[in-house]
This record gives sequence, structure tokens and C-alpha cells, in this order.
Amino acid sequence: MSGLPPGLTVGSRVAVRSRIAPPPPSGPTLTDIVGELVGIDATHLRIATRTGEVSVARDRVVAARVIPPKPTRRGAPHRAISLEDLHLVMTRGQPGVEETWLGAPGSGWLLRAGLGWTGRSNSALPVGDPGLPLPEAVDAVEAWFDERGLIPLIMLPRPTGAATADDPLGALLLERGWVEGNPADVLTGRTADLLAPTPAPAGLRLTTSPSADEAWFAGGSPRLLDHLDAARQVLALPAHQVFATATTDEGSTAGVVRVALSDGWAGVFGLHVSPAYRGRGIGRWLTVEALRIAAAAGASLTYLQVEPDNAPAQHLYRGLGLAPHHDYVYLALRGARA
Repeated sequence: MSGLPPGLTVGSRVAVRSRIAPPPPSGPTLTDIVGELVGIDATHLRIATRTGEVSVARDRVVAARVIPPKPTRRGAPHRAISLEDLHLVMTRGQPGVEETWLGAPGSGWLLRAGLGWTGRSNSALPVGDPGLPLPEAVDAVEAWFDERGLIPLIMLPRPTGAATADDPLGALLLERGWVEGNPADVLTGRTADLLAPTPAPAGLRLTTSPSADEAWFAGGSPRLLDHLDAARQVLALPAHQVFATATTDEGSTAGVVRVALSDGWAGVFGLHVSPAYRGRGIGRWLTVEALRIAAAAGASLTYLQVEPDNAPAQHLYRGLGLAPHHDYVYLALRGARA
């Protein structure tokens, strides 16, 4: 295989088909390997499987693809993934400019600083054991964000219907005077099931690019435009993404959306339709086009994040077939100075 597909990076869960060497005198000549890609160099891939680590010569690989994390519960793949694994996928869609782990990488708390633009890029994400008692871990989070001039912020994933105080960390933060706010629903679905027929609105054309250009930024939300320098840096970080821009015949930006691709998933981010062009179905069209981009890239599953009180967006996404997976809430340290 002359080149490996996009997204085949260390830490990804992969399925690799390779030639058996030496070739057997009879029977199958190919073998399939599924596991976590733990190493890659000019000549070999190293894959951690459930029976041990396997080294595969790159010149014997005939096909390879990134696949979603192994399900942890029953149900459709987009429902069976755990809250923690799904959040690890989502962090790759909008990371921090600076990131570090409290506890073991991949299974502790991820601390993210992104120049103050969005909670996703400027919060601690507790996906496992921080390696410290909870009070000391919270102290460490407060100190880390204070050193960077940011308000200490923790994103707390919750099963749908659960209260913040039901979680031991959530209860501790509330006792210490942290304030909760800005909840969000995480919706998921099978990408192929979401591709509803949606004609392009008259007078619009769609352009796509692996990086954001000035037309795309011009169509961003007011909050993005208020933090444009930070947004430029944060949105340059994801390894595999597509920026889609709806442009009028006169050259104005009517709407934008971004698709981030990782681990067999697509994340839909940043959908925004300019006020002057609303009511024409542009948001639905852009969302479906984003899903088509995802499907063409091999992302079989899709996630997105939406505020529970954003009724138009909730109606749009659920109408396409996306369903709630869980929600999360941010907790901020009361009285902290940015």
C-alpha cells in the first residue's frame, strides 16, 4: 500500500488487512488485524490487539481504515460507545491549543487551554482517574487554569436525566462554590441514516476546503468573530477536517459548517447561517452536506453538541434522525478572575 489513509494515527482504533508472508501454499493469503495503533514508522505498523501486539510491514498492507472505539454497552454503535470514549473522540474535533493530562494520558483528566475561545477548548474533562483524591485534583485544576489567566472550568459529562449533584465530582464542586451553567446535549447517529434528501437553496453554491478561509470565517457566529485570533489557532489544530461555505451568486457568505473526522466518527461543528439568509432551509442543507462529506470520508457515525434551549437546532438535528446520547454541563469557579 503506497500510502495510508487520513486519520490513521497513533491512538486510533484500526482495521488492517495485510498479505501473509510468506504466502501459504493454499488457503487465504490475507489476514485482518483489529486493535489500537500504538506505533507507526517508515516500514511498520504496530497494533495492540486483544491477544498482544502485532507488527505489520507497511509494504504488505493492502487496506486500512480507522474504526470507532470498541462499544462498552449494547445497542447501535452510536449508542453503545461510553460517555468517556465519545468525549475522547470529540476532543479531537476541537482541542485546546495547550493540553496536558492529570493522571494517565487517555484515562485521567484532560486539561485544555485554548486562548479563552469556547468551553470545549478551555476546560478540564474528567474521563477517568486523575491519580489524586478528588479535592487535590480540583486544587490542581484550579492552579493550572490560574497559571494561564483562565477561569477554572470543568466539563462534566452526565447520563441523560442525571443531576450534577448525582456525580461525586459534581457534588464536590458545588460544595466548594463552583457554579454550573451552559449545558449541552450530545446527539449521535449512524451517518448513513441521516442523509435526508435536501435540495440546495436557489442562488447558493457550496465550497469545501481542509482549512478555513476568510469567507468561512466571515460566516461564523458572533462569538467566533469576537475571538477571531483564538478561533484561527484552535481551528487549525484538528488533523482531519473539512470546512464548508455556502456562498451566494454575489459572493456573500450565507452560512458555514465544519466537519471534524476522527476514529470513524464525524463531528459537526460551527453551523451558522447569517441572519439575512435565514428561513430558506440553508441550515438543514448545510448539515446534510456536512453529513455527506462525513460519509464520503468513511465516517460511519456522527456526533454533534447543541444547547438544550436552542429549539430550532434541536428540531433540525432530531428531525434528521440524531438522538440524545448524554449531556454535559460546565462548572466554573465562582469569583475566579480571567
